Amino acid sequence: MTPAPTQGDVLTTAAPAISTEEAGAILQRWFGVAGTVRELSSERDRNFHIATPEGQGYVLKFTNPAEPQPVTSFQTGAMQHVADRDPALPVPRVVPTLDGEAQAIVQIDGSAMVLRLLTYLEGTPLHAAPPSPGLMRALGTTLARLDRALADYEHPGSERDLLWDITRTASVADRLHYVTDDRRRGMVERFVARFADEIAPRLPALRHQVIHNDLNPHNAVVDPVGHETVTGIIDFGDALRAPLVNDLATALAYHVTSGETPFGSVVEMTRAYNAVLPLTADEVDLLPDLVAGRLALTIGITGWRAAEYPANAAYILRNAERAFAGLDRLTGDEAATARRLLHLACQKV
Repeated sequence: MTPAPTQGDVLTTAAPAISTEEAGAILQRWFGVAGTVRELSSERDRNFHIATPEGQGYVLKFTNPAEPQPVTSFQTGAMQHVADRDPALPVPRVVPTLDGEAQAIVQIDGSAMVLRLLTYLEGTPLHAAPPSPGLMRALGTTLARLDRALADYEHPGSERDLLWDITRTASVADRLHYVTDDRRRGMVERFVARFADEIAPRLPALRHQVIHNDLNPHNAVVDPVGHETVTGIIDFGDALRAPLVNDLATALAYHVTSGETPFGSVVEMTRAYNAVLPLTADEVDLLPDLVAGRLALTIGITGWRAAEYPANAAYILRNAERAFAGLDRLTGDEAATARRLLHLACQKV
């Protein structure tokens, strides 16, 4: 029996090249939509922004051929489920094909690719918005609502072998040789070893459900004026069934070094999340180490991928320096402070 593809296959399989002209023709054929087409950056798929003459925006997605089709169906279903459970949540809406289907299969250079059309969510990308306590609170509240909406979503495609799963932090050990700085490599290696020995054994006892798993600053958009309203959470490509608290930990990992006070951003986001979807005592206790786990994954995976694909290194390594700085704070002299502040943020008032 041929083993099912893993995300390692997806990350090492280049999607076939698709021109904007070809994308436009496929868009018209399957969805009856016409507009200006431009290519978008993507780690593993082929994505295009569509601007129609009427002013409507869409994202046309050609999924990497190495991704199992049940996984793609799972992601599509997750967006549909969220739209049903909490219609006010700003997640992309799935646009049906002319045949009324949520997705289609197209052949590109002999490779079968899943085709989907999603609504485009307008706003300022989170990475371009000035950080503020209000913005962090908005992110925490919105993510908690998203997790609450996904709580009863079940799909066989949710059980995934995903490199970007914090649960698998220990698996990044064999990629740390790509970190050339000895001090930095030693810091990551020590944490990964501790994660394997002390953190991983505690994870099976936590609440598990489908989570988004990738609320990074490129996967959220905010109000372009006040920057304190989340207008979009995009890219369900890393969604999976995992410990619920991993979703918050993943989001926090990108804000460890920001804030008006030490760990200010992570405290604001955690407090807002916990107000909507309270964390258990074990989840709060493990949260700092799960945030660090996400940072260790970022360092190991992006270092490996940048070495394998140097032409795309700038995009792949866009969060690397922040990851090193954040992991240093969470595992060094400030670790106790982070733990105390996160516990305080989750106390009932």
